[in-house]
Amino acid sequence: MTIKTLICGRRRLGQTLREHRTHMKDHHGKLVRDYIAREPSQAPRRYVQNHAFDGIYFGGDALPKAFSYGLDFVTEVWFPDMAAAKSSRETPFYLEHLQPDEPRMVDETSVVGLPVTENIILPPDMRAKAVKVFLFWFNKAPDAQRLADIGHGIIGHCRNLPLSAGPVEAIDEFWLPDEATGLAFAQACREAAQAGLASDTRYCLAVAHEHVLHAG
Repeated sequence: MTIKTLICGRRRLGQTLREHRTHMKDHHGKLVRDYIAREPSQAPRRYVQNHAFDGIYFGGDALPKAFSYGLDFVTEVWFPDMAAAKSSRETPFYLEHLQPDEPRMVDETSVVGLPVTENIILPPDMRAKAVKVFLFWFNKAPDAQRLADIGHGIIGHCRNLPLSAGPVEAIDEFWLPDEATGLAFAQACREAAQAGLASDTRYCLAVAHEHVLHAG
């Protein structure tokens, strides 16, 4: 069973968004691509960065920091199984090159890793410069099709289900063709949530630019 890990968090303290995104994409991204080229059997089989530029967050002391104060990134990596995902973080290349670079761009106290199964509802139209909307449901996730019916130019949709219990019950991931459409869809999701969800449903929403650094 192929698994995906969503790595969510905030940028390093004292770092601008521009500095964070430049380092994450151009420097750290190159290190991961080098890893894939040198050790394809150990490295992620697919590697995607999502740089968040807008979102809706409601705070709450019970939630991890990133989901309370706002996400700066959602990175996605794919592996054949959990054993491969674990061993990938134990190789000399990872320990010597990737692990030391992580605190140069992320606030490690904010990072949440979510191993999930990816359930494709609408296969994404893999176009360049797509925008994504992530809906993180902390409880009472609504029917996935109900969200897809909102429309607004969706070109892809999957629902990610965590493999173990934790703060997140489900993550809906939508692809949109451009920033304006993504923001409009995010607002429509917000309005639908306010109108139709139970009053105690908890969630957050992130809008991000997608960067497919290794398509797999």
